[in-house]
Amino acid sequence: MIFGFAKNQCTLEVLQILSNRKTKYSEMFRKTKVSHTTLQSVLRELATKEFILKYNIGHQNVDYEITLKGKELLKTLSQLKEIIK
Repeated sequence: MIFGFAKNQCTLEVLQILSNRKTKYSEMFRKTKVSHTTLQSVLRELATKEFILKYNIGHQNVDYEITLKGKELLKTLSQLKEIIK
């Protein structure tokens, strides 16, 4: 199943978490329960493709926020997940 893969599931979870409010890396790490490598890879890819924004607020203090484009991706991924259940 597509969402059985850690990176794909993590992408969906990150977008769901960010759909509520700006969030810190540490909170997403606790909630997604994936490795740092997987989470960093997902965040980097989402930011590069402008699905999320990354705000460097200070030394090792970073917030992430979903964009309009990211909300559309979340909607599409959620619909896909329902279809393939």
